[in-house]
Amino acid sequence: MHSSELYNLHLEIRELSSLSQELVEPLLVKYDLTSVQYRALQLIVLNESIAVKDVSNHLKIKPAAGTALIDRLERKKLIERVHSEDDRRVVFIQSTESGRNTYHSINKCFTKTFRDFYGVLNEEETERLKEIVGKLTEHASSCIENKI
Repeated sequence: MHSSELYNLHLEIRELSSLSQELVEPLLVKYDLTSVQYRALQLIVLNESIAVKDVSNHLKIKPAAGTALIDRLERKKLIERVHSEDDRRVVFIQSTESGRNTYHSINKCFTKTFRDFYGVLNEEETERLKEIVGKLTEHASSCIENKI
């Protein structure tokens, strides 16, 4: 494939990503969440209890941004901070019942949306797409890490 064809493929992938985000954003707006806030809530709900620094690390954001993100979710009463019994300096984040309910409600909406979105692919195509996207993501991450 020529470089201009590869660039066009890159543009098509960006366009697909943008379109899929347009499908997701209205669902999150309904719950007054950004996509990063949703990803943090998902991480917290699925882990039951997680350290603030682990949220920041997982989302690849600076600790100060992670703290601000946690503050917003806490103000929305979706999560709560719990100090470690062993070391009061360590703070864990847990979802509240409201947070878990919100996450599960959004997840139900996402399930329907993504079934429709990916429904044009058969099961084999979906599995192959997962493999390709995973491979590209891993490679891009590796390239970025090696440049730093």
